[in-house]
Amino acid sequence: MSVLMSAMPAYLRMSLATMFQYRGEIVLWAAWGVVYPLVAMAAWTDAVKASPDGREIQGFAPPDFAAYFLLTMVVGHACAAWDVYEMGYLIRSGQMSPRLMRPILPIWQSVADNLAYKVLTLTLLIPIWGGVAWFTGPRFTSNALQIGMALPTVILAGILHYVWGYNLALAAFWVTRTDAAGEVWWGVNLLLGGRLFPVEIMPPPLQWLAATLPFKWIVWFPASALMGNLTPTEIFYGALWQSGWLVAGAVIFQIVWPRAVKQYSAVGN
Repeated sequence: MSVLMSAMPAYLRMSLATMFQYRGEIVLWAAWGVVYPLVAMAAWTDAVKASPDGREIQGFAPPDFAAYFLLTMVVGHACAAWDVYEMGYLIRSGQMSPRLMRPILPIWQSVADNLAYKVLTLTLLIPIWGGVAWFTGPRFTSNALQIGMALPTVILAGILHYVWGYNLALAAFWVTRTDAAGEVWWGVNLLLGGRLFPVEIMPPPLQWLAATLPFKWIVWFPASALMGNLTPTEIFYGALWQSGWLVAGAVIFQIVWPRAVKQYSAVGN
């Protein structure tokens, strides 16, 4: 633990320096996290206008959709993770080798990269989120207790998504390319995680399927909690579900990581 605590500040400095070198790409990545929620927001606002009463869909009026998708932008940024796409490259290029030689697990360097990206892009995203809020007029019904209970769920969601995404990325030690697996992961996340529409307006079969997987606890749950759609009791039990999925992910990592390292062999591009 002492080695980790002394190494993380250096990792963070190095990650921030790297992010500054690729600031053009970072702007594009950050912008993507705004574009698709805006598209979903516009689509559902138009759907409300075309609904039978022209006022709401299952309790969601246009200001409610604006609030929900604005929060999915914020929560989605907090939960961003891309190791499932990057791990294969690190293994194929041999860049994983020096990381394995260090006295701390390579995951911590990836964590530093992840945190550096999120901190750096906030300077761009906060004004954009403010502009979206001003333009769309979102409606929030949360009180101080709900917000206080919801904020830790955002942190839990970010860790949960990162751990499970990293677990999936470990498949690269056997197949070297996990891009297709990443696309499947992202697609299911969009569909069942509440990024395209709130879980509560899904057809019942999709709601049942979402209830069996971790995705809805990553974006939908923190966003709904911050919006005020969940009671304090529901937030409490939802946080327990997040914690359960997080513990399961950590256990899987502990089991798979030693086997992945034994399987490792660097190959050329």
